[in-house]
Amino acid sequence: MNNIYIAATLKDCGKTSVTLGLMQQLREIGHNPGYIKPVGQQYIEHNGQKLDEDAVLILDGLGFQIDNPKDMSPIAIERGFTKKYINHPDPTRLENKIHNAFSKLNGNHELNLVEGTGHAGVGSCFGLSNARVAELTDSKVIIVAPGGIGKMLDEVSLSLSLFREHNVEILGVIQNKVRQDKYEKVVETVTKALDNMGIKFLGAIPYYKMLTQYTIEQIAQTFNYEILCGGCAVRNKIDSVVVAAMEPENVLRHIRPRSLIITPGDRMDNILLAISLSKTKTYHDSFCTGGLILTGGLMPHDEILNLLVASEIPVLFTQEETYTVSARMKDLLFKIRPNDTDKIKKTHQMVKEHVDVDYILSKFN
Repeated sequence: MNNIYIAATLKDCGKTSVTLGLMQQLREIGHNPGYIKPVGQQYIEHNGQKLDEDAVLILDGLGFQIDNPKDMSPIAIERGFTKKYINHPDPTRLENKIHNAFSKLNGNHELNLVEGTGHAGVGSCFGLSNARVAELTDSKVIIVAPGGIGKMLDEVSLSLSLFREHNVEILGVIQNKVRQDKYEKVVETVTKALDNMGIKFLGAIPYYKMLTQYTIEQIAQTFNYEILCGGCAVRNKIDSVVVAAMEPENVLRHIRPRSLIITPGDRMDNILLAISLSKTKTYHDSFCTGGLILTGGLMPHDEILNLLVASEIPVLFTQEETYTVSARMKDLLFKIRPNDTDKIKKTHQMVKEHVDVDYILSKFN
């Protein structure tokens, strides 16, 4: 069978984005690719079944048709799974789960995308490293790596060693999230370096900020923060975070388009600053597309709260202290969700424009 295994060198390289884009591009040029994520580490409940969230993204985000969705995500790693396996190892049982799900997939598609979980060695603790799963599914591997040069190449080399130990063919490397200002230099250097390693460079995808944006609603759902007001604007996207524990004139210097302001609920001065910016033409388009988080369990005075309601700024409320909330926002990442139609469309564009799909397909002729 024609199976493409999408692996990564690190967490958050954009493996799912590449898989999503490749699936759409294959469909556009006339193929009907199947999809499976044999081992999933982050599962959600979907119509009574425990499915990896990436499988749900493909299922709902792309309208994927399958009789039993569980076949897209045969193994979901629950709490205590690894400890239980180590105490009672049974690799055959797990491998059979993958074989059974994969056999159903093979009967309906001439080409399958098999999404991995992290770098080549992830899953080794229970006998199902990415390299082993690629071997089990008789897949050829694409490695997704982050931007950069030296560190990225070292990580690719490490992954190559394990895949080769399992006699898995490597189709090539796709580099993702490459800085726009260094794009040409990185592509030129990495192409030569991979060629020296005997590996095909399949393309470099620039960094697209929109794919890393998140919404007020996602923050509220993830951390269980109360939506105090502005519920009609909770889909606002966030680009930057400002911790407003200083005087308003200093806070003002840090506010950017689509800013999320974190401030104690009793800092009336900074709350009023946010309200005034939402009504000022100069800042209207920038701040109003952001939001507020009021911390410390401190509820504003009723008159201030009324002004917040009238401003239509989305405001979240939490008992947590400002430091705790701001620490959570540092390097915050959210995976693409099925209703993120703009992001899903963007993944198609980036694969179509920057990845050598023709070369990939030529390896299956």
